[in-house]
Amino acid sequence: MVLPLHVTTSNVRRVVTIFGAVLALPISALAAAPSPNAQIWSEADFIGSLGKSTTLTGITIGRFGESVPNPTLTAAGLQLDHKIGHWTLGASYRHQVVRHSTGGPSISQLAIAMATYADTFGRSTIAIRARVDNTLHSTGNPWRFRIRGEYRWATPKAGQVSYLFINDEFFYQGSASEWSRTRAQAGMNLKFGRRTDLLLYYQYQYDKLSSPAAINALGLTLKVNLE
Repeated sequence: MVLPLHVTTSNVRRVVTIFGAVLALPISALAAAPSPNAQIWSEADFIGSLGKSTTLTGITIGRFGESVPNPTLTAAGLQLDHKIGHWTLGASYRHQVVRHSTGGPSISQLAIAMATYADTFGRSTIAIRARVDNTLHSTGNPWRFRIRGEYRWATPKAGQVSYLFINDEFFYQGSASEWSRTRAQAGMNLKFGRRTDLLLYYQYQYDKLSSPAAINALGLTLKVNLE
């Protein structure tokens, strides 16, 4: 199992490097991107059922960078999701501490609303997610709008790897009145038993309003279903 995972991860890194560079062109063309900062983005989600179509998730986040004050971000919060057919509607609250320079407060509270449309055909799934963030108690225009498209490919015969995915997300910053960030990811979902999943991915991000502006990140998201 070690060799296939190593090969797959290597291939994914090559693909997403090209994918992220191409999709970053519209924004990076506006300003020369510096060398990316290497980071690790970790998250743990604990998912509880509130009914047939409703879940409540406890979220903890920690991010660490190569040459920046660490941790670059820590956060905790709750998220409520309700599924209606192809749609999933969500509302979330986050309390986060940001230590790297972003021009905003180091401690902030976010109110988040999301809507995701997903459709599966054969082994393929396409998901489109719209998300709106509001930084509570912030001056100016505290809104941020995000839109993400994702493609997943199910791998039922690949052992613990349940699917591969690639996505791209664009951010509109209300306080700056412009599209300021792009974020591309590619990776896989590993399934460990009936209740535990690990999302492993590579990410490229460019943000002309933040420092560091460019980020290469290894992402790990643990999902635990509480039954």
